[in-house]
Amino acid sequence: MTPRVPPENWAEVVDLYLRHRDDLVGFATRILGDERHMAHDLVQETFQAAALQWDALRGYGACGRKRWLYRVVKNKVFDQWGAAGRRRPGGRLGYEDPVADMDTPRTAVSNLLLQKCWKVIDSMPTAQRRVALLKWQGDWTNREISQHLTIAQSTVRVHVRNARSTLAVELGDEVVFPSSWRDDDLGEEAAG
Repeated sequence: MTPRVPPENWAEVVDLYLRHRDDLVGFATRILGDERHMAHDLVQETFQAAALQWDALRGYGACGRKRWLYRVVKNKVFDQWGAAGRRRPGGRLGYEDPVADMDTPRTAVSNLLLQKCWKVIDSMPTAQRRVALLKWQGDWTNREISQHLTIAQSTVRVHVRNARSTLAVELGDEVVFPSSWRDDDLGEEAAG
């Protein structure tokens, strides 16, 4: 049985829902790719979770609540994939196309290279693939991945490094990886 939303929270939760629903559905649709039919359900589950935790969320402020909503939707998508034992579905990219404002031939080449990257990631061993998806598609930190997958941060770093090496070997000189792909959050442990 699903817990009921306390009636005193309805108006605020409805306001939050009306303000962010469409953007969250769009975000979930982009991440889900071929499984975009699940977007509305996952967004509904996210708002139900928000309603049930409203007393805590109320103190987050508008920006904090919005970040929380996006994080929960993203987590629900990854949980859905994990529960079903699925790989990242094919189809559209799970995030905004970084080259959308470039000329058409360059955009086409960039999209082909991204598709190659996703195929290589999809062929990686399960643990490495999950870490790579959370890191690069989900934009999670090593600490967040560690907590979510209940593995050590050092193990996350090893998976990220191995995934990076695999991509570099498989794609060679076709793709120049950004410097931020280095051990960009090695200092996380020291920070907190």
